[in-house]
Formats: sequence, structure tokens, C-alpha cells
Amino acid sequence: MKRYLTGIDWIVNSIDYADKAQSRIGNHSEVVLELKNPPDHHCLGELLNNFIKKFPLLTGYPSRAINLCPYWKAPSVKKTLPVWLNFIVIKHDELQYLQPLATQVNSAFHSKREHLVFTLVETPSRTFLGMTFDHRILDAKGAEAFLHLFQQFYENKKTPQISLACPPHLNHWIEKLLAGRQINRFLLNLTKKETPRTLPFYPGSQPCKFKVIHFTPEQSERLTNAAYLRAGYLMFMPYALAKSIQIMHKIFQENNIAGQTYIIPVPVDTRTKEEAQKEVLFNHFSFFIFKISAEKIDNLSELLAEIKTQMYEQVKNKVPEAIVNASFLMRIASLPMVNFFLKLMLKKQFASFSFSYLSNAYQHNKLMQENILNIFHLPRIPKPPGIGIFFNQFENKINITLSYFDVLLNAAQVTQITNSLEALGNEE
Repeated sequence: MKRYLTGIDWIVNSIDYADKAQSRIGNHSEVVLELKNPPDHHCLGELLNNFIKKFPLLTGYPSRAINLCPYWKAPSVKKTLPVWLNFIVIKHDELQYLQPLATQVNSAFHSKREHLVFTLVETPSRTFLGMTFDHRILDAKGAEAFLHLFQQFYENKKTPQISLACPPHLNHWIEKLLAGRQINRFLLNLTKKETPRTLPFYPGSQPCKFKVIHFTPEQSERLTNAAYLRAGYLMFMPYALAKSIQIMHKIFQENNIAGQTYIIPVPVDTRTKEEAQKEVLFNHFSFFIFKISAEKIDNLSELLAEIKTQMYEQVKNKVPEAIVNASFLMRIASLPMVNFFLKLMLKKQFASFSFSYLSNAYQHNKLMQENILNIFHLPRIPKPPGIGIFFNQFENKINITLSYFDVLLNAAQVTQITNSLEALGNEE
């Protein structure tokens, strides 16, 4: 069994390659389910093994076909790997629950065929199940959808039907070349005349740190209402981005970072919840890329207008679609060459910081028989930029994760950012 990789998949593979060259870890992330009570970990481990055996691609690895198109090669069902389930008990300080979860996402997988590791953390009042996943095989929405399918498997014992078909895309070259030209001009325009503000790049294998803010339903409602009032109905993402830019702007100013603009790539996944549950594996996203003048940041209304204008323009010009089409041209190159071309196009350090917003893709309120209190993410941010702010929503709760490396922020700056993010829950 094999599945041809898209251009976006191949770029994600190149990010993984670059991270392993720096840290020997890879492009990982983790989705965490907060449970009211602990599940039976022996039963959980057995069920996970039975479920994952249904998808041999989850223990595969990249290869290249005779037509030069990269694909993901799956072993036979007999050669699938057992699931690694770590079990940790915290008896006293339950606020330390994040440490073992963060440790796992900062750890390399045991072999090139392992792409999922589970960590079950029990505290006196809550339990956390973390699924560390390889971004080459799952994106953030896909990770939540994958756990949703696991719950369906637990309830009805039937193997979920998902779509694995992906053609090699070795046609429509004129369309792909035109898309490549469009994106090249778009990227050149982002850095034309004005220098982007970026944090210093420190190579090495430092662990990624996390701060997670959990808003109550009341705080989440206040933040959502403020977004709709100031940015417009269903404009939560532009509002969250605007507030994140304002928060990070103060940090860049304190560090005397040179430059006139901020460049922020924002992943966009247009799949519906139903589509995400069918197209679970691999990557199904593109990007908006925003260029914001530092002079416009203090005025929230002006900043929101600029973000929305750029978003509408990129939708109108089909920039996210063009990024997907242009990325197919990268697949003929090896991963080191893709990494070289990306650095060349993006002028080595390109993004000021990362940002994303993910709506809920897990459609159950239980895992096995245990009630789910919340779901949040711990994305191990690539370097550069080495810092990111990530919003996600589970039912009526909003969570914010700050991912960063110590070499980029001192303790006072981390506190400043988290305090500013926490204050968003008290906006009127």
C-alpha cells in the first residue's frame, strides 16, 4: 500500500528533515485530552493497538516512485508496530501535569516507522491523555479527527472508512508553473523594500517550552463577543491574530528588533468536520501570509481592517490554492534541496512568529467511557521562527498555547505574554 504525497506533504517532510538536522527530534505536535476520570490504561493500550493496526500507513515512511513522485510506503499489516503508551502518576502537585506531556513532544520517536506515542498522566483530580504525532502523517485537525474515529471504533467496533486515495499529480504542469510564478511574486512583494522583523536564530537542540491558558466558558464567550463586536461576525481568527500581533509587537520593541513589518503565516484548512473525518491522514492545509506594518499595530481598528483586507485579497486572488499548486513543483527535489530552496525564497528568516486557530474537530464528549473536559494542543514550533501563539476551541471553551524556546524569550517576557493573553478572557 502506498499514498502519493502532495506538495504540502513534501514541504512538511522538509521541515521535519531540517528539524532533525538541528535537534534530532523532528516536526512533532501533541493533542491533549483532559478527562474527568482515568480510563483503564491496559484496556486503552489494547484498544489503541487494535485500532492502529487497521491503518498500516501509520507505520510507514517516505519513498520515491519510478516516476520520481514521493510517496508514503506502508508495510504489511503483519509488520505494524505496537503502540507506545507511557503511564505517569502525579500524586501531589497536579499543576506539573504539563511537564511529562512537554517532555514527550520534545522526544524523538524510537524508529523511522513510529509516528504516534501516547502519554497518560493521572493527577488527583484530572487525567490527561496526550497523543504525540508526526506532522508528516497528521495535521492538527487530522489528529483530533483521528481520535474521533478511535472513539467511533470503541463504540461500534467497526473499522472507520477513510479516504487514502491521492493521485501522483503529474499533469497540469502549465497550471502549476503559473501558480509557482504567482507565489514567487507574492513572496518577493512581502519583503520588497521593507525588512521583516524576525527574532535571532539560534541553532541547536533546546527543548520547546509551553504555556497553556484555559478559558472558562464565560471567559470564552466574552472573548468571542469582543471579536464579533470589533471584527465582525465569524471573524474570530482575524481578531485573535490582531491581539497576538499587538502582544508580540511589545516584545519585539523591547528587544530592539530592526525592521518595518511583521510577516505572519497562518495555516488555513477549509475542510468541514465531516471531510476531516474522511481525509484524516497527511496534510490538508495551505496558508494566508500577512504583512503588517509596525506603524499600524497600536490602532486596533486600523490593524483589523488591514488583516481583513489582506485576507479578502488573498481569497480573491486564490493565494492559498496557488500555494498548494506551486508546492507540487517542489516534489522532484530531494529534502535537502527543498530545504535549500525554501530558505532561498524566504530569505532564511522570514516569519516573525507563528499563529494558528483551530476549531473543534473531535465530535464526541467522551473518550471510551470517560467524560472529556477539554482538548488543547502542544505544537513543537519549528526554528525559525521559534515562537508561536495557537488558539483552539473545544465545545464552548477556548485555549491558547504559547510555544517558544528559552533562547528567544526571558522569564519576564514569557510572563508578560501569558498575562496579556489571559487578559483577553476579561475583555468586554
